Amino acid sequence: GTLAGMAMQRRYGRGVKLTTSLLLMGSATCAMAVLPGTAQAGALAVVLLAHGSPDPRSSDATRALGAVLQGRSFETTVVVAFLQHNAPTLSDAVAGLARAGHSEAIVVPAFLSLAFHVREDVPAAVRAAEDATGVRLSIADPLGPDGSLLEALDRTLPPGPAVLATAGTTDPDALRALDRMASTWADQRGAPVIVAHASQSEPDVAHALRLLEESTGQEAAVGAFVLFPGVLPDRIAAAAGARVVSSPLYAEVETITLIESRVAAALRRAA
Repeated sequence: GTLAGMAMQRRYGRGVKLTTSLLLMGSATCAMAVLPGTAQAGALAVVLLAHGSPDPRSSDATRALGAVLQGRSFETTVVVAFLQHNAPTLSDAVAGLARAGHSEAIVVPAFLSLAFHVREDVPAAVRAAEDATGVRLSIADPLGPDGSLLEALDRTLPPGPAVLATAGTTDPDALRALDRMASTWADQRGAPVIVAHASQSEPDVAHALRLLEESTGQEAAVGAFVLFPGVLPDRIAAAAGARVVSSPLYAEVETITLIESRVAAALRRAA
């Protein structure tokens, strides 16, 4: 544990280390009430399925999130898997669960929009894993967009106008959902909010900041609506410049709670 903590502090800084440590230490007493145990779910297995990235910070953070989730329940097996770039694939991760005696599992898509990966790539990967392993898989709802994550952004950002900065998508339904979230956030903050994108769509973060600051006469903050560190979060932070910008959401308590609620909902649907 000490070695893992030292490695996390060197890679991500003391703040992420402390956040993860507190989550691990403080959650043991309530774990049994959050995720069902063996008697309820038959040795529940959960796969946290992320996109993956060539940037090792992203996969490392995904595994750190998986470790936090595992630490919250002694009777739930939590593994991570990736669609691209990193190992294991979903099929390989589920094969490991099968070897451990699991006949079913819940796949939680670690994505913050309802775009192509969630609609097409995740179901295709699930079908392939079921065919390859014989394990029955249930797909939970993706993590976003979900308004509970706005609380994590607001803890970091000052009051006033803000940019909701996403990784980016061209999917019309996903864009509309993000616009609805921005509208909700604007109501909560009592200030204008504009959606911006680090890739694929306009406006980009720099353009959104200019629009917002010209229209309000105030400096805007940037809420990075991304789960894991990597190239696109770095692009968001660079565009923010000296403005306040939030960190990726993977270590926030709202993210942990949201994952657990997604698992619980998937269990209810499968019952």
